[in-house]
Amino acid sequence: MPSNPGRIIEDIKSFISRHDDDYGHWYVGVTGDPISRLLDDHKVDINVDLWLCSEAFTDEEARIVEGRFVKEWGMAGDCDDGESGRFVYAYRMSENTEP
Repeated sequence: MPSNPGRIIEDIKSFISRHDDDYGHWYVGVTGDPISRLLDDHKVDINVDLWLCSEAFTDEEARIVEGRFVKEWGMAGDCDDGESGRFVYAYRMSENTEP
């Protein structure tokens, strides 16, 4: 079920604070296909690595969330990668993930 940007931001911040509150250890992105993006592009092991995904109402709202985490909290992410979609995903970077 889609959520508004404020709710998604709070959910991600809460998840991070429970697991590793150093935002520099995390990556945030936007996609239309979160499983493929996480598994194939970023090499996230969904059974081992910490990750989460939320759906925004629009692509634009998803970009707002991504941009805030990158610009305000210093998370890794590529706001200009051309990827579009309503899903905002975040994962803790590890030795096996890219980046």
